[in-house]
Amino acid sequence: MKKMIIPALALAVSVLVPLTSNAQQSPSLPFAQRQVKFENGVMGKPLTFESANPRNFEEIIGKAAMRSIKLDGQLFVPTGAVPGAVVILCPGSGGVSPDHLKHAQELTSAGLAVYVLDPFAARGIKDTISDQGQLTWAASAYDVLAAARMLATQPGIDGQRIGAVGYSRGGAAVLLAAYQQMARAVLGEGKSLKAVLAGWRVCDRQFEHAITAPTVVRFLVGDSDNWVSPVQCQGQAAAMRANNPEVSIRFFKGAHHGFGYYYPLQKIPNAMKSPNQPILYINDQGAYLDLYTGQPIPAALNAAYIRGLGWTERGTVTTGTKPGQSEAFVDDMIGFFKVQLKP
Repeated sequence: MKKMIIPALALAVSVLVPLTSNAQQSPSLPFAQRQVKFENGVMGKPLTFESANPRNFEEIIGKAAMRSIKLDGQLFVPTGAVPGAVVILCPGSGGVSPDHLKHAQELTSAGLAVYVLDPFAARGIKDTISDQGQLTWAASAYDVLAAARMLATQPGIDGQRIGAVGYSRGGAAVLLAAYQQMARAVLGEGKSLKAVLAGWRVCDRQFEHAITAPTVVRFLVGDSDNWVSPVQCQGQAAAMRANNPEVSIRFFKGAHHGFGYYYPLQKIPNAMKSPNQPILYINDQGAYLDLYTGQPIPAALNAAYIRGLGWTERGTVTTGTKPGQSEAFVDDMIGFFKVQLKP
């Protein structure tokens, strides 16, 4: 697998111009410590923000005391950017990669500011590919909203025109952040993300009352994805659309997990997946509901309950792109945000 991954990433890195020899010779540096300049001349500005490590959604919605943590990211603002608009880019289980930076470059070339969020480095996490339990889904969603809260205080940023794009685990994070139950708790009454787009996201959990308006929501899904369930995403999009007409889903024919990235198809062994798991529902207070009784599960038992369902397994998955798929993904992403975040 390494022989396949390294050349693919090297191709993506070529779009970056390191500003120091140290950055060039130390690609393993935490993302926030790298000096990054895109080929289009846009340079990253490191920005930290205060997030938290909630153990569950109940802590967020109930505004419980949570252990805070400073997370890192970089803000890329092109000359002539859409005034006040910014897209939060939330990576997936592998963390910030050259493919994400290539997407950020494409967005800045289209005149949109981008904040690339690093959810792992400050927490001492390398990746969550084989162990998603290192970070709760609640924490991932909270990160997105905490980043939006910080960006709204930055000069020149309009807090009413903040979007977010996420991939796989990051896609789950941005969509969970779109639910009003979460947005109200973190951003305050009447505040929310303007638009979110999720690529090949994990769709195995959602709020039972799927209230996402006024956020505009879009799913981009590969019909051949064997890591996450396209059927679950269809169900989640339909539930959201019942209360929000601004929800859309697009399927890409013959596309696998990560089809919007820039490396060719490859196999990843030992990945955690739950291909046959029913959707887990969360009530308005943030509690998971027992699939069999519909009753709230005590927060302390969440992890044990989900493990006990027995649907999670380890196996080999396919990820990567086929000719034309990454270009189609980027075109859709840019078109979506240019329309939704315009003044």
